Amino acid sequence: MGTDKLALTLEGETLLGRAVRAAAAWAERVVVASPERSDPALAGVTVVLEDPPLGGPAAGLAAAVTALPEGAVETLVLAGDLADPWAVVAALADADLGDDGVVLVDDEGWPQYLAGRYRVAALRRVVEAAPTVRDVAVRRLLAPLVVRRLPASSEVTRDIDTPEQARAARVE
Repeated sequence: MGTDKLALTLEGETLLGRAVRAAAAWAERVVVASPERSDPALAGVTVVLEDPPLGGPAAGLAAAVTALPEGAVETLVLAGDLADPWAVVAALADADLGDDGVVLVDDEGWPQYLAGRYRVAALRRVVEAAPTVRDVAVRRLLAPLVVRRLPASSEVTRDIDTPEQARAARVE
């Protein structure tokens, strides 16, 4: 993308802010894996840095999982670059969990692991078993999980990865 996607704005709010507000509508506590930033959406949010820094989404997910409180049973995982994080939360909120969780599946049949609701114990299990999380694909890290796959339209699973996608979603 060539820029910090999470700082892009849609309807006057950063993509990160939109994801945080959508998550907060479902969760009591929100954890964001990110380098330090000055987004006002992070007020009251636990911010963790992946280890190693800039180690990719799997490293961020691992850092966030370790920051969850003991006794946490379920967690919602949302990518920060979702065009409509509220649609993702709505689709997942009441969905039946599989053995380890539930993930949305896009129109092309790809599971969207960063649009999922998981049992925390299952996430901790795969994170602890991973030899490394640096530059590991999230789908590879989470492959051992037995998740329910919930089909969702491209309008729900759409994210902002390219300048073309940003223009189509009217992201600035």
